[in-house]
Amino acid sequence: MRLLHLSNDLYPRVTGGTEIFVHQLSEAQQQLKPTPAILWAAHEAPLSSPDHAYQARLLKEQRLLPPIQPGNRRQQVASTAAEIPGFSELLQEFRPDVVHLHSWSGRCGLNHARAVKAFGARLVITVHAPGFSCIKGNLIDASETICDGVLRQRRCTRCRLHNGGVPRLIAAAVALQSGWPLDAESAGSLAHVLTARQLTAAFHQAWLELTELADAIHVLAAWSRDVLLRQGITEQKIHLIRTAGPPLLPPRQRRPMQDGVLRLVYWGRCHPVKGLHLVIEAIRRLPAEAPIQLDFYGPYWDSAYGQQLLERISVDHRFRLMGNRPKDQLLPLLQGYDLAVVPSTWLETGPLTVLEAFAAGLPVAGSNLGGIKELLDGAAGHLLPQEAKAWQHFLQRSLNNPEALKQPPLLVRAFSAVATELLPVYA
Repeated sequence: MRLLHLSNDLYPRVTGGTEIFVHQLSEAQQQLKPTPAILWAAHEAPLSSPDHAYQARLLKEQRLLPPIQPGNRRQQVASTAAEIPGFSELLQEFRPDVVHLHSWSGRCGLNHARAVKAFGARLVITVHAPGFSCIKGNLIDASETICDGVLRQRRCTRCRLHNGGVPRLIAAAVALQSGWPLDAESAGSLAHVLTARQLTAAFHQAWLELTELADAIHVLAAWSRDVLLRQGITEQKIHLIRTAGPPLLPPRQRRPMQDGVLRLVYWGRCHPVKGLHLVIEAIRRLPAEAPIQLDFYGPYWDSAYGQQLLERISVDHRFRLMGNRPKDQLLPLLQGYDLAVVPSTWLETGPLTVLEAFAAGLPVAGSNLGGIKELLDGAAGHLLPQEAKAWQHFLQRSLNNPEALKQPPLLVRAFSAVATELLPVYA
């Protein structure tokens, strides 16, 4: 079998969850017997954060293609590049049996899927995030509740406009029409607002075309499967294969608060959907003398959200920024903490963070929704609502009774299992 992975970027140039997933999956696939020929490609693009590895050396099975030509406004919203230079040539050179798409953007989108089917390869898509089928990107509606994911042009337009700063009643009125006689390519902010429903329609059409072109759709969580079913995608096309984590580390030696401090750790993106503000607010509500510390590892602290958080914690010794670390360095460091915090406010599809904590023998406190709930339900984890007050009370209880954080060893699913279970999907 000849297998081509395609995503927005490559690891370790970018250390996001998708890139780490593809990296670990492709490593596991190289151990299969018979061993497939594997290539992982991405189009070159400016890296958006100084935390990314601009000069990372590519592996022999990685290929960086020329930058895409992004196209007009409608094409960009519909993840349809005007040109995808180098991709058709790559198909002819590598001649894959299967192309596995891991992102949904102009760099890994509808034109790529069309090219794959025109070439004659099997097309498999892994849905890594809510934004694959949500134009707002997070499946959180205007009232801050989790959306059912059903594609409704009026509702989705209203939600996106309201998220962009348009008052809710005005957003609802605008969403009733499609901007006639204006076109989505018309210049000016007012035209962009009035034609928002045209773009919603283009996004929905592109996503549904992608699901039609796909021979198989791989989901990582049950909630993701349920969303696709509600969108009318045939059940036979959807395959639930959960993600995996790294191998178990040696047993963790640290006892809860053995040095008198409750040590918390977060690793991953600094982004509003990750809910860091909830834990920060919870800790700030505790007495100033409370012996607690939260360390952050990961990128995007230079974002607007990151800068807002830094303003709140810059003079507070209870919070520390530890930079971005490669996974082989980070995982052993986790064993020096008492608790991993995963306070996401959106529907995670893994998340890999929880499985990495399991591998390190580290207890987890996470949001009571989505993939986090699916992984922690029945495990020795702590599920919390998306409220700073709930996190405050949980942390205070943990300070009062740190022994409650002890966690028995947990089995961690290996990427070799994911690689094996994907074989029938590729066939």
